[in-house]
Amino acid sequence: PASTMLSELLKLLLSSGLLLRQMATCAPSELLSEQPWAEMLSYSLPGLIYFVNNNCLFFILQEVDPTTFQLLSQMKTLFTGLLFRLFLRRRLSAVQYLALVTLACGTAVSQLPTYRTEAGGTLVHKSSSSLGFLLTLLSSSLSALGGVYSEKLLKGRASASIHWQNVQLYLWGVAFNAIGVYTKDRQALLGPGILQAFHARAWAVVLCNALNGLAISAVLKYADNIARVYAHAIAMMVTMLASLRLFDVPISPQLALALVLVAASTLQYNLPPEWLRPLPTEEEEEELRKARAKDDWRDSHTRGAGNRRNRS
Repeated sequence: PASTMLSELLKLLLSSGLLLRQMATCAPSELLSEQPWAEMLSYSLPGLIYFVNNNCLFFILQEVDPTTFQLLSQMKTLFTGLLFRLFLRRRLSAVQYLALVTLACGTAVSQLPTYRTEAGGTLVHKSSSSLGFLLTLLSSSLSALGGVYSEKLLKGRASASIHWQNVQLYLWGVAFNAIGVYTKDRQALLGPGILQAFHARAWAVVLCNALNGLAISAVLKYADNIARVYAHAIAMMVTMLASLRLFDVPISPQLALALVLVAASTLQYNLPPEWLRPLPTEEEEEELRKARAKDDWRDSHTRGAGNRRNRS
């Protein structure tokens, strides 16, 4: 909770700084909606969803082994597609829905473990409980719901400043996470403080999470949740490829298959509609050739008649 609260606080400070810079060129009244307090309250829902989801992960990892968690968490891709249609009224074709399923399968396959026998025998993984499965599905649905609802708010006022919208969202994030920190780490707050165990790597994680949150807001504002899902999947693949280079990890069959599935899903989702039309049959091709030959004859006949009139 402390790390999440610090990330939210850093996002709030960065967004506030960018907002102040923007306000130097525009009036404050241009940032506010006709009902500013109602708009402010509307951002409490995604703030609460992200707070519950982030803290739900701690309970999930106590009940579910990491591999199962990674596999089940890919359900958020499917939930995003369904909520995308329900809340934002965006129509996806059957081919695009299948592309999302392929993407979920690809990212899930990349997380399948590679079992190997060591001196102590085969590695044994912790079994997962039914509660863990349910909590993971809940987390996936909350992640998708938070992203789709945030996109709805960010695009609800297309002319609004993204920095002002981020400030409203992160204010609620800081408030909810502060309550969580006080509830869980009250003794640390009253004693040595929550920052005592923080070191350079912990601060690096906080900074990366903050910058990642700002980047996601920009994607939701100027693109959509489907782009966010694909960006997350591609980032996962790039991270795994980087680990091959940095840590000399061999390329596993799971990784190779995952890369193929993610690439195929990306191509499938972005196929132009004209590529999805069925190929003509032999009869249709013959009729098309006859129609083209007839049009060519008509054009040549018209040009010939025009030339005769010009000579006369």
